[in-house]
Formats: sequence, C-alpha cells, structure tokens
Amino acid sequence: MPRVLFLAKVHPYPPANAGDAVYSRGLIEALSQTCRLTVLCADSGAAQGQGPAGIDWRITGPQRSGRAGSVFSRWPLIAWKGAQPDYRRELDRLLQAEWDVIVLDNLGSGHALAKAERYRAAHPGTKLIYVSHEYEYPTRAAKYGSYRLSLPERLLAARDLTKVRRLEEALLRKCDIVTAINHADLEPFRRIAPGRKYLPVLPGYDGPMLSSRTIGPGTPRRVLVLGGRRSEQKRQILLDWMQAASARLQAAGIEMVIAGDMDEELRSQLRSQYPQVQVLGFVEDLDALFASARMGIIADTTGGGFKLRLLTQVFRRLPIIGLKGAISGLPSAQGAGYLGAPGLQELVDLVIATADDDACLNRLHETAFSDCAAAFSWQARAEALARAMTGGTQDLTG
Repeated sequence: MPRVLFLAKVHPYPPANAGDAVYSRGLIEALSQTCRLTVLCADSGAAQGQGPAGIDWRITGPQRSGRAGSVFSRWPLIAWKGAQPDYRRELDRLLQAEWDVIVLDNLGSGHALAKAERYRAAHPGTKLIYVSHEYEYPTRAAKYGSYRLSLPERLLAARDLTKVRRLEEALLRKCDIVTAINHADLEPFRRIAPGRKYLPVLPGYDGPMLSSRTIGPGTPRRVLVLGGRRSEQKRQILLDWMQAASARLQAAGIEMVIAGDMDEELRSQLRSQYPQVQVLGFVEDLDALFASARMGIIADTTGGGFKLRLLTQVFRRLPIIGLKGAISGLPSAQGAGYLGAPGLQELVDLVIATADDDACLNRLHETAFSDCAAAFSWQARAEALARAMTGGTQDLTG
C-alpha cells in the first residue's frame, strides 16, 4: 500500500458541507482503503474522529478569514486562506518522513506546491498529484464578473485572477498526475500542460437511494432549490433566480422551497422579499422534502465543475431541470435524464410547462437513476487513482 500524504483545505466533515468538502471527503475515505493515508488539513469546526479508522489526521488551526491580506500575498485568495503558519510548519514536519505520493487537493492547497516539488527533487520516486475540483480560472473569472464590484474591487479581483491563473497552470505543469472532476476540463488542461498524465475522477455517491418513485396527481405542485449559500457567488445565483422566477411561479400556482445552509441575513432577506416562498435553510433529513416535490432546479449562472447535489437528486429520484451550462458530468443526455434551458427566463418557462407532465417527470428520474446507478462508485475512483500512483507514464483518460 503506497504511503500517501494528502494535503486538503479543511477537515471535510460538517459544518464543512460545501461541494468541495464533500468531494474531498469521499476521495479521502475511499483512498484510505487502498493506501496508508495521512491527511493534513485546517480545522473546520467539525468533530474529530469522524470517518473510517486508519486515517492519520493532522488538523491545524482554522483558515484565515477575510480577503484584504491576500492582496499582498503571492498566492490567490483561496490558497492564501490556507497558508497559515501552523499548517506550513506541520507540513515541514511531515516532509521529514517517507512518502510515495503527495496529493495537493484543490487549488486551495497550491501554496504547498513549492515545498512538495523540493521534496520530490530529493526523493525522485515520489509522485505529485493535483486533484482539481474545476477549471478554476474561467470559473472564478465568471464569478467575479457576476459580482457588483466597485472599481477598486474590480482591480483587486483582476489581480487575484492573475494569481489564480498562474498557480493553476503551475499545478497542471508541475504535478505528475492531474485528476479532473469533469471530462470537459480535460481539453483545456491538455492545452495548458500537454505532457501530463490526466485521470478523470468524477465524484462518487454513497448516500441514500430510493428504489422507486411515482410522481402523480397527489404530488404537490412544488419545486425545490437546493444548495448551500454561504459564498457570495452562490448567494447571488439564488437572488438572480428568485428575481426571475418567484412572481411567475406564484402566478402559475407552483410552490417553491429553498433548502440549504445560509446565513441569517440571507434567510431574513428572502423571507421578507418573497413571503410566499418556503425558506428552510439547512435540512438534515431530505427524504420527506424530496417526496413532496416534482422537480429540483439547477439555476447556477456561474461556476463550473461537477455539482454534487445532482447526484443527491438523481438517487432520490427528484427530476432535474436547470440551465444547460450548469449541468455537466452526468451520463444521461439532455432531454433524456434531465431538461435544460439556455437562460433563466427560458428555465422558468420550462418549469411551468413541465410542472404537470407526470409522464415526463417520471421518465426523467427513471432514466437518470438507471444511467447513473453503476457510474458513481467512490471505491472505483480510489482504485483507479491507486493504480495511477504505481502505473506508467501514459495518459490515463483512454
């Protein structure tokens, strides 16, 4: 079993519920079955001792908060937050040991690249793996472009984007193996670093599965909007959707429920502006909520990568209707396992047109479930990555 040092952003257990933490958690737990695994990460507020036995957790203090200090750093904001002195001191101690593989998980761990490179130079048999969570540069450019920023803030955002691009390209060019969360990321990655080994590592799924479901006349005319809203980008995505959809869905007699972790300020704003909408915040048990709805909405106008809430909806048989650009990575084709629209107003049209089409909604969730049932095993991903750790030099995407 290879000795693997896994450099993560944060301890990936609740309250760390964002998609990047869920993806890291799944990968870490699966790799622990095939490797001798040590994980270095920052404290997220999660209770320690979670996860499978056998993982050597090294949990340092929390990440930095705020953003002003990153302006003067050589790292972009996402990496600056994790480059705390205690994290880097613990990394130095760990690099005194023998490692077959060092994993840099997420762009946020990119501050450790130089130290990992020096270790590899002294230990030529060690491989560096960059676990990408999305193609960061265009995703963050779209995020910053969607924010309502003043001129000074736009200048600072442009500076951060330059650092994002430089660090991402360094990780692609200097690591021995690069994983991609989505097949769509492989082409731009190869343009940047054509000589690397690439391995698609789509998310796995180990959550609840609903064996069957029939949407019929007794199913409420209700749609769900799921997802955490702590980041500025995700908050704005929700507000844009509400502005486009709320009045039109209410006029059509369609209820909307919003569920997902958010701060009290956003919850109060939504309840004040849209009193007809149920704003639940974080929901521990989704079973009853899913059973009471006809479809789940994916209205992300910015942000790339694979959205893990897609799998939650697929395996709990909630039909997916969303923006075409926001749904990628599913084995189902658009129109077969989900429905897509080009923009927010067209998405509202599609929701209204489909809300009472029981046959269509049942066909969507049946197709998506069938197509995805064998395609999202965390263990299969871990085994593929373990093989890559000990394999040859060929590209791994064939």
